[in-house]
Amino acid sequence: MVRIGALGDVLLTRRLTYSLSLAGFRSTLLAPARHALLLLADPWIEAVLDSEAPALAPAFEGVWPGQSGAFDLACVISRQEGLVIAAHQAAAVVVSVSPTPLREDAPIWAQWAEATSEITSLFRGALPALRPKAADAVLSGASLIHPGSGSTAKNWPVEKFLALSRQLQGLGHRVVWIRGPAEVGQPDAWDGERIDRPSLQTLAAILAVSRIFIGNDSGVSHLAGATGTSLVVLFGPTNPTVWRPDGPRVQVVRAASGALEDISVESVVMAADHEPQSPGST
Repeated sequence: MVRIGALGDVLLTRRLTYSLSLAGFRSTLLAPARHALLLLADPWIEAVLDSEAPALAPAFEGVWPGQSGAFDLACVISRQEGLVIAAHQAAAVVVSVSPTPLREDAPIWAQWAEATSEITSLFRGALPALRPKAADAVLSGASLIHPGSGSTAKNWPVEKFLALSRQLQGLGHRVVWIRGPAEVGQPDAWDGERIDRPSLQTLAAILAVSRIFIGNDSGVSHLAGATGTSLVVLFGPTNPTVWRPDGPRVQVVRAASGALEDISVESVVMAADHEPQSPGST
C-alpha cells in the first residue's frame, strides 16, 4: 500500500512497486484515483483506493477504515503522522519513506525503492512500459509539445516553444500541441495541431505511439517516460538528477546557468531530432 499525490508522484512509484513485485508483492495504491487508475495497466498493481474518497478520510486522522492487518506491508510516502498511524493498523509491516529527496545524487524513484532494501532489491533495469489501451490513441507518430507544468517557474518561455515548433515542422515533424488546465490563458496562435484537455487515458495512449515528446518538468513528462516514448525534458530550478522521469529514452536539456530562459531553441531541436534509441540516454 503506497500513499502518493500528484500525477508525477504516482508515476514515480512504479520503480518501487515493480521492485516489490519481484519479491512476490502485489500492490494496492492509496492515491487519487484520477491519477492512479492509469497504473492498473501494470500487472503488478492489484487495486487503487481513492485517497480523495470521503470513506478514506479517517486514514489521514490515524484510523484505518478497512480491515485491520489486511496488508502484509505498507510503504508510506508521506510525513503525515495520522497516515503512518493508520498504516500500522492496516499492515503487519510499515516502511516510512521520505517524500522528499534525502540526497541530490540519485533519482527520487530510486531513493523511494531503496527504502525497502531490507525487503527487496532495487530493480535497476528498464521498467516495463505502461501500456494504455491502443484504441484510445487518436493519433500516432506525432511530435508532441506540452508547454506547461504545475508551476510557471518550471516553464520554458512560450515564444521559445513556438520557435521550436516552427523548426521541427521544417525538419518534417508533425507537431501537435497538448493543452491542459495549466495552459489556459496561453496564446491560441500555436503552430501545428492541438489537443485540448485530453483525458489521462487518451494522453497516455497518444504518448505511447508518438514520435517524440517535448515538455517541462511536469507530470505529463513523467507519463511520457512511463510509456517508454522518446522524450526531451527541459529543466530549470529543479534538479534533473533527482526529478528526471523514469523512462528508457529520456533526454534532459538544462542550461549551464540553471535558468530556463537560457536554454536555446537550437539545443532542444538538436535533442528532439536525435531521438535516442538506447535505454538511459541523457
